[in-house]
Amino acid sequence: MICFVFIATPLFMYEMIIGQYLALSALPAWVAIRPRWIGLGLSQFLMTFIVQSYYIMVVGYTIPYIVGSCEEPLPWLEDSETYWFSTILGMRGVSSGFQWKLVASYVLLATIIWASIAFGKDLLSKVTYVTVVAPVLLVVILVVRTAMLPGAGAGVLYYIGKFESSKLADLNVWARALSQCMFSLSPGFGTAITMSSYTRKTEDLYKTAIVVSTVNTMFAVIAGFAIFAMIGNIAQSEGEDVATVASRGGQGLAFIVIASAMPTFNEAANAMSVMFFVMLFTLGLDSAFAWAETLTATVEDLLLQRGIKRPTWQVSLVVCIGVFLVGLPYTTAKGNLILDVVDNFIGSNFLLYVCFFESVVIIFDFGYRRLEHALAEATGKRTLFPKYQCYFSFYFAIPVVCLGLFLYQVYSNITEGYLPGYPRIEVAGWILLAICLAVSLLGLWKCGKGTLPALDNTGRGPRRSVGGDGDNEEERGGFHGAGSSVELISCNDSHSHSVRASEA
Repeated sequence: MICFVFIATPLFMYEMIIGQYLALSALPAWVAIRPRWIGLGLSQFLMTFIVQSYYIMVVGYTIPYIVGSCEEPLPWLEDSETYWFSTILGMRGVSSGFQWKLVASYVLLATIIWASIAFGKDLLSKVTYVTVVAPVLLVVILVVRTAMLPGAGAGVLYYIGKFESSKLADLNVWARALSQCMFSLSPGFGTAITMSSYTRKTEDLYKTAIVVSTVNTMFAVIAGFAIFAMIGNIAQSEGEDVATVASRGGQGLAFIVIASAMPTFNEAANAMSVMFFVMLFTLGLDSAFAWAETLTATVEDLLLQRGIKRPTWQVSLVVCIGVFLVGLPYTTAKGNLILDVVDNFIGSNFLLYVCFFESVVIIFDFGYRRLEHALAEATGKRTLFPKYQCYFSFYFAIPVVCLGLFLYQVYSNITEGYLPGYPRIEVAGWILLAICLAVSLLGLWKCGKGTLPALDNTGRGPRRSVGGDGDNEEERGGFHGAGSSVELISCNDSHSHSVRASEA
């Protein structure tokens, strides 16, 4: 919660204000602030591209479970752990190549994402409406039904009453919590800048950011009641402590522990299993939509700046094919290990670095006064509030905490290693991190000024829209839609940061 209030939500809000003010997607927006920050924009694009490539696979894991949920009995009934590692991942099988179930899932998801982005706002708005509303209805049903399970009370009590003050001194907990918050709201990915660049110039994005962050947090908290009710039931049936079962974090929590709990619903086992995994699927699909839109809009903006106008379906097709090709290694027998490492080095470590870098750029080259001017320009009266909390987050919490945790994570990975027994995969993760860091430094030698207008002594300046009038969709290359960044699925296994949701 601390990470949400003081770091993730403020940065998310600042990005939305910047996107609305400049009416540009993330990469062109950083260049407009000052050309030397092109490296930040490029590294954000690269990070989003990489994260999208493995996130599609994480969401894709739910598809075999949705199909299996329609079988009687459930195919993982005898041994959910073996089903996960052998049948789904292929890690304990004789084949070390592509796992064709995963390839098919990846192709299906990539096609859905491309079609939703390619065919404009009408289709995407309808799809997004379903993927936002459906999880809310499903989680309400799950909360009510799981509350009736034997042992559910013990799980819920553990969820709301367990507090270990000693963990507050553990930097690993803070790093995982903050990374999860960033992953949930997507600051640092350029998504908020890109999406808000399409909003009306009079939209109150301060209120929007607060509402989105609050709903995001409330949904995660409410979903937690269903998850821990099932964990309590499993603990009772196995004769173990709730803490022991809850410690089985990572993807194992959803695809092993929770999957094994489905038979406890008796005659409703298949229906509850379908609802649970469909909920994970729709939640993940929403985030994938948002990142796909960010990538597509960035490429379109760059092409438009060069006088090139291509249909959205062509641009999104190229982007989706690129993501698909990069993501193919995650469909192999060692794909989950590769995913785990890439998520740690890019989706966690590099994300913290980018958020630090971004905050420095906003502090020194965009400025707090301009943020307030941009917000007031849109709303006519709104200012950043509460004032001193905003000051604290803007000048201290975001840059200091993000940099400190990034350095700690890197130090920890160097001294302790990340994936013992798989040095080649870990080296690949370090190489990816090094490439992204190098890309972020491109253009630092440029001395040119940005295209932002000067502010007077009162903090006011001329009305500014670098990328065109946000009310005119044609000037921005058309509206493609927006996705929610609400996230429930985890992205790792034994080294997972999926437990970040409860830690945050």
